[in-house]
Amino acid sequence: MRNLSGWWHRVAGAFWFVPALCLLAALLLAQAVVAIDRVLPDAPSSPWFSWVYAVGIDGSRSMLAAIGTSMLAVAATAFSITISVVATASSTYGPRLVRNFMADRGNQLVLGVLVATFLYALLVLRTIRSAGDNLAAPFVPHLAVNLAVVLAVADVALLVWFIHHIAASVQVDTLVHRVRRDFRAALERWHPEQPPEDATRTSALRPGGAEIPAGTTGYLVEADLERLRDLAADQDAVLELVPRVGDHLLATEPLARVWPEAQAEDLAEQVRRCLRTADARTSDQDVRFAQQQVVELAVRALSPGTNDPYTAINAIEELAAGIAIAVSRPAPANTLVHDGTARVHYRPVELEEIVAMPFDHIRPHALGYVPVLKSLIDLAARTDRATIHPGATGWTRDHIDVLMDEFRAQDPHPHDLQQVEQHLAHRRTDPFRGAGGH
Repeated sequence: MRNLSGWWHRVAGAFWFVPALCLLAALLLAQAVVAIDRVLPDAPSSPWFSWVYAVGIDGSRSMLAAIGTSMLAVAATAFSITISVVATASSTYGPRLVRNFMADRGNQLVLGVLVATFLYALLVLRTIRSAGDNLAAPFVPHLAVNLAVVLAVADVALLVWFIHHIAASVQVDTLVHRVRRDFRAALERWHPEQPPEDATRTSALRPGGAEIPAGTTGYLVEADLERLRDLAADQDAVLELVPRVGDHLLATEPLARVWPEAQAEDLAEQVRRCLRTADARTSDQDVRFAQQQVVELAVRALSPGTNDPYTAINAIEELAAGIAIAVSRPAPANTLVHDGTARVHYRPVELEEIVAMPFDHIRPHALGYVPVLKSLIDLAARTDRATIHPGATGWTRDHIDVLMDEFRAQDPHPHDLQQVEQHLAHRRTDPFRGAGGH
């Protein structure tokens, strides 16, 4: 099941998956419509000719050939545009964001429909027969030919939409919204507003336990904790998941620990089936990777080659939206129980790590940009305002102290230093004041 699940995730997320489905649909549609044409009357006096435009054999062949040729050329152009956008986004915003473009169902659908129209026209074209073919009676699938015309008109509209979509997809606002949505989705999984009844926080396990090696090299991208809990309950065992989702594993490194130790060998393969590794991280369950994508937008925007502090401010504001959700909810659980007995222990991404990441990663690159420093101060104040955890205020204060120490060590212009210090003083005396006005 683990291999099947991993295979399905790779296939469903591949760029070619939707186009392949469209090609299959075109194949079935062409066969079905031609079959209908064969049973319909083809005399010009038939009533159905009054609403279906009929053309001759040569006209049908020319029309289908023109549609097929043009749609294949348009599909190649659309694919070239997509590759160009992917290359631009990779160099500008980071290679990890390329996955968002490749997984965009809109891009996949456009390419799939254009190629499917070409295949449909080709399959219908081969069914046209003239009296000189010596193969069968003359046959023109009028309904199928007119459906090809309808598809061609729809493809023109789809191409116009694609140009709009691909232009909008490289805008900073769209990129930031997309990665912020992934970040919030990952937070919702690990930091729910109402924790499940079978999830709780417990102290660390006793040392020891038999180790189950990973058996494969890669990133842990998915952990089915519920299946692990049921497995442990069935075997009257206790499991501890050693890595966190997003960690890189070597084949010989421990994947889990088992108590009692004697059951480790029997449970090893079943435990591995509950976990999925891959060659690259994904944001489905990986809170750190989802947050890193937003942080990377800010870091790259502050690079000397880009020099775009306003994109960095936008990314920090989107980070605030996710961090505010995390700190406004109970601390994440680290244990699943079954009938009152702790069965699975794991290490979640703690709130302190989520709060720390934007400060630790963005601060070294933001010291030369006063508006970005103000935005980080706003992030700290908004975190303090949203949190229900008393310790969070200490975390943000420590990060701001480090930020100010490093900024002063840069020997900034007195005007810049005064701006930042005044902004910090205002935010500390009135943390509920709205952010903005950088």
